Amino acid sequence: MKLPGDKPHMMVDSIAEGLIGGVNGFGNAAVNAIKGVGKAVMGGLDKPFAAVAAGREGPHRIADRLADGAVDSVTNFASNGVIGSIKIVGKGVMSALDQPLEQLKK
Repeated sequence: MKLPGDKPHMMVDSIAEGLIGGVNGFGNAAVNAIKGVGKAVMGGLDKPFAAVAAGREGPHRIADRLADGAVDSVTNFASNGVIGSIKIVGKGVMSALDQPLEQLKK
């Protein structure tokens, strides 16, 4: 009996990778659409603040940065695992904490 080029377990692995890639792609597309709406809302909320504060972003951007980090970590959990997801959340938190200092520099 001649075996196919790929062993059965490798075929299953390839199928699993394809499914995970598809789920990640779908999740990323949905998240990017939601983030686009969020950025538009944040931009609208920035306008009155920018008029008073010389073009600076409003403090609501802290929540936006935290939300981006949390959403990215959940969306990419399948490919990044626990440690990678925690790192993404950490980057979001650090970015949120940097926002007020960045606005002071302007």
